[in-house]
Amino acid sequence: MLSRGALFGLGLLAMVAGLGLSFLWYRQSSAPPPPPVAAQIETRAVLVASHPLPAGTLLRLGDMAWDEVPAGTVVGADIARGTASETDFVGAATKRAFAARQPLTAAELAKPGEREFLLAVLAPGYRAVSINVDAVQSASGLVLPGDHVDVILTQSFAAQSTDAAHRTVGETVLRDLRVIAVDQNLNPVSKVSDSRNTLGELHMPKTVTLEVTERQAAMLLVADQLGKVQLALRGQQDQDAPRLPAPEQRTPTWAADVSRALAPARIVLPPVKRAEVDVIHGGKLERLCQTEAGMLPCQ
Repeated sequence: MLSRGALFGLGLLAMVAGLGLSFLWYRQSSAPPPPPVAAQIETRAVLVASHPLPAGTLLRLGDMAWDEVPAGTVVGADIARGTASETDFVGAATKRAFAARQPLTAAELAKPGEREFLLAVLAPGYRAVSINVDAVQSASGLVLPGDHVDVILTQSFAAQSTDAAHRTVGETVLRDLRVIAVDQNLNPVSKVSDSRNTLGELHMPKTVTLEVTERQAAMLLVADQLGKVQLALRGQQDQDAPRLPAPEQRTPTWAADVSRALAPARIVLPPVKRAEVDVIHGGKLERLCQTEAGMLPCQ
């Protein structure tokens, strides 16, 4: 049996333990509840315009960006990451204007080769003309849709002239033409990344389509017949400058209209001195001059 002192000690220990448990329960009951865990919102990346895009813009990589938006706001017309790549739309034309950060939709973009492409990309009053090019003529394959180029015509007159100084001539016949398609490639990934195809070879276009006026179209086709046509890529500052439509001329385009080297040379002859004869009749002096009708008195 426990003594009275042992029982008193056990009772005191039980009382202290009860007080400790009561204190812990009081603190837990008076503490504020933990904050609720924020719900995770699922997002998806959609393709948007990185800056305002006017209608008829030929898209480049810098014109597009990926933007994270709530997955519930993505509609079927949006271009979501995983379903397409931004390189799939390089060279496509915008059918309407887009504001900055506005989602791009495939239905409002026209790719080269599609029926609506030329209608979307051509400015009012302009035409589309395609020319065959090789590696040199296409600026070594570096020309992309949206670039601006000058057209340089080189001619050789070795068969017509023996003057070595004038056997070959080069001249810029058209300036600041916009490239609207290269080979009409619907998937220009090779040109966008490093201009190489799946075999690791440099991709060289075979045709380049240019935006021209009616007069420029005639000049371009005539130049293609006169000699070798080459494209010179213009700098970014030149491309950003506003373009003014060239005045139209409703007249035939001749070779001399395209190439100044073929324009007839103006030969200025010295004035021809008229023949004059002095005739004496019975002591009277008369001066006769040579005319188309013969020798007549000078006037």
